Amino acid sequence: MSLTRVPDGPSPVSDEAVPRLSLTVAAQPLTQQIANHIRDLIIHDGLKPGERIREQPISEQLRVSRTPIREALQILATERLVDILPNRGALVANPGVEDLRGMLKVYSMLDGLGGELACLSAQPAQVAEVELQYGLLQAAFEAKDRSAYFQANQAFHLGIVAGSGNPTLVEIHGQLNLRLYRTRYLAVMQIKDWTSAAYQHADILKAFLDRDGPLLNRLLQAHLGFAWRQAEGVVEAPALASA
Repeated sequence: MSLTRVPDGPSPVSDEAVPRLSLTVAAQPLTQQIANHIRDLIIHDGLKPGERIREQPISEQLRVSRTPIREALQILATERLVDILPNRGALVANPGVEDLRGMLKVYSMLDGLGGELACLSAQPAQVAEVELQYGLLQAAFEAKDRSAYFQANQAFHLGIVAGSGNPTLVEIHGQLNLRLYRTRYLAVMQIKDWTSAAYQHADILKAFLDRDGPLLNRLLQAHLGFAWRQAEGVVEAPALASA
């Protein structure tokens, strides 16, 4: 028997939105599904930076033993989302300001490189998916639906990088995306002026469709830098937003 995640609720940070799990047959191993559940809590602010991850409540909620929970925490430790400390157990990673800035710098460079390579390698289906996410992004912006906007924005940028055809770049970019997810998500939820950053996506999409790799690289890196300046100070850590 294993666990299947059943998301619910309008907002990922509300109590109602904490993913619920039901016991059923699923393709993923039990340990991986528990890791997915805890990861969702971390990146959607259900578990906060520096907070101790208590095994007993998770065990009771999911109706599983502590052994797969500890194995799941080891997975999250390799992703740098969790710190496992002697005599203290597992804590949600709490990177400092300079750590976050350093991650954003590398992330923006990977984003730009991914875009440049995607201009050479993206397949028609991948291009169509990016166009679809751009449409969803614009619709969410016009509806002032920040949660839907953030999800489409994520899919838009990740879709471009996926078109690079470089598995190593996609993997490392994805890992950093998870580590930066919480602060970027909270920033988009709270930032007052998100108009300028949102409008930059039109130029990014055009460069992608024109297969202008060097231009797309520059636009993506500038976009992330602009979003950082807009979001800085909005949330309690430095708010790193890919708005």
